[in-house]
Amino acid sequence: MTCRICTANDEEALIEQMAEAMWQTYETSDTHTEWDPWEKATPYWRNIMLNHARASLRVLRQAAAPPV
Repeated sequence: MTCRICTANDEEALIEQMAEAMWQTYETSDTHTEWDPWEKATPYWRNIMLNHARASLRVLRQAAAPPV
């Protein structure tokens, strides 16, 4: 299996997919709040999750980079 992060040709699409997956993780772990599907999330929350996905991607890439 190839690394999705390493082989992504479209970084913004990857970030969008990561943000949606993170959103779904919050959705399934919070049983006390009603969550909208990713497609109906407000711009505020979509932006928060996209920024979180971008930061996560940077951390993952830095961790995978060989030491200098």
